[in-house]
Amino acid sequence: NGTETRESVNVGVAYGSDVALVKTILLTTAKNHKTILKHPIPKVLFTDFAESSLNFKLIFTLNDSFETRFVQSDLRFEIDKKFKENGITIPFPQRDVHVFQNKI
Repeated sequence: NGTETRESVNVGVAYGSDVALVKTILLTTAKNHKTILKHPIPKVLFTDFAESSLNFKLIFTLNDSFETRFVQSDLRFEIDKKFKENGITIPFPQRDVHVFQNKI
């Protein structure tokens, strides 16, 4: 509808990651994006201890809801780049498989 809207990007990082650094990267990435409004300020929520990741939500405001998908994409590209530069890993789901041998 082209009006001001509150949006978000979700990201998970590997257990053992520096969560303070993750928060800093997310906030800096949002603050540096030219389309994201300065007020209200972007926020980061640590949303969950998931099976394979520590989950975060970056929340930000845009003045044009039609730009949402483009801004989210821009943020994801930049977050991925900054995470790689800082040694932060976005994990993939992992499972341990235990094989038991039946002795007959």
